[in-house]
Amino acid sequence: MMDARSRLARGFTLVELLVVIAIIGVLVALLLPAVQAAREASRRAQCVNNLKQYGLALQNYASVKGAFPKGSLLKPSSLNDVYANANAVLLPYFEQAALNSLYNQNLQWEDQTVETIATPIAMFKCPSSSALNPYDDPQLFAAIERLSFGVGEYGFCMGYTDAFCARNGGKEGDIPASQNGMFNTSWGASMKQITDGLSNTIAMGDCSGDPRWKVCHGAKCGEQDLVPIPGGSELPTAAMGWIIGEPNSRQFFETLGARSGSYGCTVEAINKYPVTDTFISFTQFGIDANEFKKGTSGYYCKASFEGGSHSASNYRSDHPGGCNFLFADGSVRFLVEGIDMTTYRARSTIAGEEVVSD
Repeated sequence: MMDARSRLARGFTLVELLVVIAIIGVLVALLLPAVQAAREASRRAQCVNNLKQYGLALQNYASVKGAFPKGSLLKPSSLNDVYANANAVLLPYFEQAALNSLYNQNLQWEDQTVETIATPIAMFKCPSSSALNPYDDPQLFAAIERLSFGVGEYGFCMGYTDAFCARNGGKEGDIPASQNGMFNTSWGASMKQITDGLSNTIAMGDCSGDPRWKVCHGAKCGEQDLVPIPGGSELPTAAMGWIIGEPNSRQFFETLGARSGSYGCTVEAINKYPVTDTFISFTQFGIDANEFKKGTSGYYCKASFEGGSHSASNYRSDHPGGCNFLFADGSVRFLVEGIDMTTYRARSTIAGEEVVSD
């Protein structure tokens, strides 16, 4: 009996403890990816819900106004001044009446109050992104004396073009049907103009501003083209304020460096790294407007792959393997980053008459 009690009272040996610890470590290693996958699935579901909220707002706006909102709202007196982007004009349809009342449609976006510009709107940010919301932007502070910005991480689709296009008087310019998307400067398509079908046409998609997404300048730019932000050593990231509807331009480039924007296009692939910047060449913009004014037959705004000098950012996300996209009918689908580029580009146009399948 004494020997039995002695054996029962004895603790674990060191070897036994090490074996138990090793088993626990293996179990944790096996469970951790599953836990992380579950968390990402939850974040992705919330991202899908954000885009669905956008879909409802766009549908309601189109029902009231007869067309989807313009990507950037210009006044007839100037082609250079952006008063609001689609995010701003959709505020009442997002149940943001209080913020909408603060937004003065008679002032350019950069002249809105500090509080308006810095206000974070939860549904404008994808939860998979680690971007700060609001975030500080010293470069923009140097240009317009506004430091903090509520982040925007969903881009309005320009289609298979990166050309910013408008006529004098704040009216839309001409882009071929095989390239044209739902949104552009002074342009928001109507439902009737989307002849490819609402369920076949991309309205918006993920445009992450996570710090890991660095930005380079110009279409087809690569890692060799990454340049630190002006006056600093850090590389520019894709963070963008939801209120900013004005693409970067040569006038501000030396102060701001490469920037993303509130637009996305399908000229380049999903999740291209580094991200191509959003940039408007006012030289080309002015030439195009003048040609439209002269009534030049068959003239249209040229994309970068046709010799144009604008650029627009590619879609990107922090979801593994692709991006969420909102279609014009309000549905949301996940497109993989390896999607055939012809199919991807066809999905982004409103009237190319393409018949495609994912």
